[in-house]
This record gives sequence, structure tokens and C-alpha cells, in this order.
Amino acid sequence: MSSRKNYSIRDLMDACNRELELIGEYPITATNTIREDLEQIMANYPDAKIISRRVGRHLYYSYETENYSIYKIPLNDDEFAQITQTLSILSRFEGMPQFEWLDEIKSTLNIKISSDPIVGFDENIDLKGRDYFAQLFSAINNKQPLVLTYKNFKRNINQQFIVHPYYLKQFNRRWFLIGFSENIGRLSLFAFDRIEDITTSNCKYIPNTKYNFKDYFDDMIGVTRIDHTDIETVRIWVSANRWPYVATKPLHGTQHIISKDVSGVIIQIQVYINKELEQLILSFGKDFKVLEPESLKQTIAQQFCEALKNYQ
Repeated sequence: MSSRKNYSIRDLMDACNRELELIGEYPITATNTIREDLEQIMANYPDAKIISRRVGRHLYYSYETENYSIYKIPLNDDEFAQITQTLSILSRFEGMPQFEWLDEIKSTLNIKISSDPIVGFDENIDLKGRDYFAQLFSAINNKQPLVLTYKNFKRNINQQFIVHPYYLKQFNRRWFLIGFSENIGRLSLFAFDRIEDITTSNCKYIPNTKYNFKDYFDDMIGVTRIDHTDIETVRIWVSANRWPYVATKPLHGTQHIISKDVSGVIIQIQVYINKELEQLILSFGKDFKVLEPESLKQTIAQQFCEALKNYQ
């Protein structure tokens, strides 16, 4: 219906079914579906006035305005502003491979984005491996297995892993790839800055059927989850001086108060215990004291003892 031509319900149904067949969807079998779609078009696009004309026993439909098309509707001011705002955010990825299309869209829509920054993101533009973002994003989208050459910092050696990529996650100004590693036999975490090289693998892609990454990180601080561990109840004493900061920026979504007095507040969170949690607790220094569990308490105490030796 891109010009003032007349189409019967059957014509419209046939055209829709041809498109549905191309994308592997089920065909439309009821003419009422088409009629409801026509009503929906007029409801969503007030300018799309559809008129009917009866010829014999059949009704034919066309746009009232010749050459009208819902695909040619100009953007209103609000829509244009929203697109400009979105492109401004996406422009953070400019200069990275496969994101050159941003310039093409801005040129097509004649959008000029100010070079003067008005929002500051905590982005590490010097992060090693940052250029892998687009390649890994594309591999996840296309379900393409990869061979990662990965550097083990502790052993200072390179290892190769066959990885089925599932998800990209940013934490503490670093990017991580989460995927199934054939070498390790489980879901694994790969930091961008340790990746030395990426090539494609010819093996069959193993899809993610187990993990919902919208929820996967809810029960932890950071990105590291150690296998065969359970969520634990962690209780921490917070000094009265530091409490206002912790109250307005909770350590975790499960944080709540156990008790409170003039010296400080005891809070409780329920999380997986990992290195990121330990580092967060250590960053608060003397204003934090782990009360439970005992294992975490001893780990933090030992870390402070080791740190103290550096100043003796």
C-alpha cells in the first residue's frame, strides 16, 4: 500500500504471507486478521487514512492520499530528539571496528552531535583489548564459536581456549566475555585485557540453555562466581562515620540493617563470596569489620596483616 492502488483483502493476505514465508513464520489464514491490522494502522498512524471501495461483492482498499506510505512519515521533534540522544550515547563506540555505521546514520539524518561532552562515563579508553568489543559482540549475535589466545598473568604463558560466547559484561572499568569453554568444560570468564588474539572455530556452536544473564549477576558483587559454592549470609559492621555513604550506595541489593547504635551499623547481605567482594570490603579500611562468616573474616584479617608488613 505504497501508492493509491486498490487491494482486496485477499491481495493483502497473499502479500503478507509471501513476506511471512521468507522469514519462516506461519501464514495468515483469517481475513479478520487483515481487517484488524488495517484498523491498527489507522490507530497508530493518524495520517494513514484508508478508504474502501466496493466492486461487485468485493471491497478494495487504498490510502486516501496517493503515494502515501507509513515508511515515509517524517520524524516529529520528540522522536528526532530521542534518536539524537541515542546516537550520542552510541557514539562512545566510534573508532571501534564495525561501528562505522554510526557516521552513516548521522549523515543520512543530518544529525550533528556536539563535540563538547555533557556526560562523563567511567570508561577506560586505554583498556587493552577494548577493540575486541565489536568482534565479540558479532560472534555472540551470530552464534560463532571462537578460539581465544589468552594470557595467564600468574604463569605468564599464552593458552588457547575454544569458547562459545554468550555475554559481554563490564565491571570496574574492565570488559569481560562470558561463554562456555570446551577446554575447561564449564561457563568461564575471559577479561578483554588478557586476550592476545581471536580467530573463528569450525566446531558446532553450543547454545546457552542454562543461564539467564539478566539474573546471573544478581547474587554477587562483580563478575566472578566460583563453581560449587552457595550464596552466603555476610554481616559487616560499618562505622557511624562511613554509614551515610553505605546507606545511599548499598553494597548489594540485599543489604539491610541488623542493628544500629552510636558506634555504627551492622548490615547483612546475601551473596557469593568472591575476590570482588573481598576487594570492596578492604577498600573501606578501618570503617568495616566482617562479623560473619568466619572464613571471610579470617581472609580479610590476613589481608590486612600482609598489607601492614609493607609498612614495617
